[in-house]
Amino acid sequence: MIWTVWEKVRGACPARYVVGLILTVALLAGCGSRYPLDIPEEQWEAMTPQEQLEAREEQAKLDRAAEERRAAEARAREAEAKKWLKDLEASREDARYGERLQCVLSPAQAYIGRSWREIEPLALDVVKGMVLNLDLKEADDGVFRYSTEAYAGFDGQTLSICPEEDYVQKNDPKCARVLATFEQYRKGVETTIKASDFLRGKIVCDLVPGEGMPKRLILEK
Repeated sequence: MIWTVWEKVRGACPARYVVGLILTVALLAGCGSRYPLDIPEEQWEAMTPQEQLEAREEQAKLDRAAEERRAAEARAREAEAKKWLKDLEASREDARYGERLQCVLSPAQAYIGRSWREIEPLALDVVKGMVLNLDLKEADDGVFRYSTEAYAGFDGQTLSICPEEDYVQKNDPKCARVLATFEQYRKGVETTIKASDFLRGKIVCDLVPGEGMPKRLILEK
């Protein structure tokens, strides 16, 4: 589950623990070396000005390399996210009738911060065989709102909404599920879902028109 630091502290820690956390962070921050390359103070004081200059230059070089790695990793993550979205959109466009499901989850509650909280209405557009990343956000007008990640998958008959990505393929009991036949999804399914300490609410699901849809059904739509 994902919280901001403040949200996590607010929901899980009494005031005395917040104070302790602040002191711990300050202590850890003070433990780092004040000198380049983590050189101990005594050694630094014994170095010549030239050696100190070389150490600073080496530290600057390492800092630049670290920053370049972080930037490269960020670009790679961005490229991966764009590719995933492109693949998802392509799979939606190419999905045959019965392979793409659209649902609306509302009203619903998610178990976040050790309590059940009302969440914003959630729309799902999931394709058979793909895992969809979801963001469950607390329905609250306040400045600080809880949120948590969830994952959805559809195998043609079962829609699974899970707290962990690998739970989707495992049909894990921690997931909230909708189980229906092709004909039931075609007509539209309206039901309630519930998973202990994760998610509960009302959900409505329908198949999305697509390739392979019988002409009779197209006319009915």
